[in-house]
Amino acid sequence: MQFSLLASLVLSAAATLAPIKIELFENFIAKYDRHYVTEFEKGRRFQIFSQNVDDIHASNAKNRSYTLGITGNADMTFEEFRSSHLTGIQPALTAAKEDRHIFQAPRMFTEPDSIDWVSKGGVTSVKNQGTCGSCWTFSTVGALEGAMFASGRKMVDLSMQYILSCDTGGNACGGGMMDQAFDWVAKHGIPSLKDEPYLCEDASSSECKSMSCNTSSGSSKEAMVLAIGDVVKHNDVDSTEMALEAAVGQQPVSVAIEADSSVFQHYAGGVLTDSACGSNLDHGVLVVGYGVDNGQKYWKVKNSWGTTFGEDGYIRIEKGDAASGGECGIRKMASFPSLKSSTIVV
Repeated sequence: MQFSLLASLVLSAAATLAPIKIELFENFIAKYDRHYVTEFEKGRRFQIFSQNVDDIHASNAKNRSYTLGITGNADMTFEEFRSSHLTGIQPALTAAKEDRHIFQAPRMFTEPDSIDWVSKGGVTSVKNQGTCGSCWTFSTVGALEGAMFASGRKMVDLSMQYILSCDTGGNACGGGMMDQAFDWVAKHGIPSLKDEPYLCEDASSSECKSMSCNTSSGSSKEAMVLAIGDVVKHNDVDSTEMALEAAVGQQPVSVAIEADSSVFQHYAGGVLTDSACGSNLDHGVLVVGYGVDNGQKYWKVKNSWGTTFGEDGYIRIEKGDAASGGECGIRKMASFPSLKSSTIVV
């Protein structure tokens, strides 16, 4: 599909329009199934796309340990990306410090060179939260699924939607906290994703806006994958690197990071360094392991922006440099649930 005369006039405002950018944009439209209402809007999106491509090339030319690329966010301004992806954490909902169990690394703990719960089979497939600020529910169920695996239970994809619709301790698409959600699941249980599918990939859709807590069918007591009381407690991880290493050595761990950076908008792969982000937490994710790449230590993190993000839905974040709070604030708010053990063999 070619640009109309109107779109061409809009695009002529740019200083230089290389034909390769138009080809890249058309490939982007096809790959991500973009539909623009008007040719004028298409032209405006091309201008944003063109600037993002320039920024991506400028960053990659610096030969950093990570690379940027044309992701599904390439036709968005950074402000649009931030407002649609980074509204899911509400630190004020965290329980009082004195009410928490703080996990510390055991005495004489020595971390292994690498841990990967994905390869062990303790992590379910990458999901996509879409435009709903529901990252907290994705991080919560990811840690619960990992705890199921660690406790000898059969792996089942759990329902983010059940927490989103029913947990009034959170604010649905307006954000919430993982440790609060762990405690809520302990009191109410949680069904499978199959029984309670996710409705809010488009937060503006009627099915998302009209979501309600289902207490009759899929969320009945009989259908619960984790029953009331199966979650024994949640454990907040001490902010030291060794404590998070020890926790991740046991099971996947929920964390919050600051993703309020254009690097996250365009991240394609490699190890993201601390200089690319801050520590003002705004996004809930899941640490599923750690390792070393060409001498550079990293945390392996499962995101909830679909498999087209980063490394098949994952991002590796530098490990070992920041003295306080960890890279991107990854050690500031880590937590994981503990489940009753099971005799079921996985």
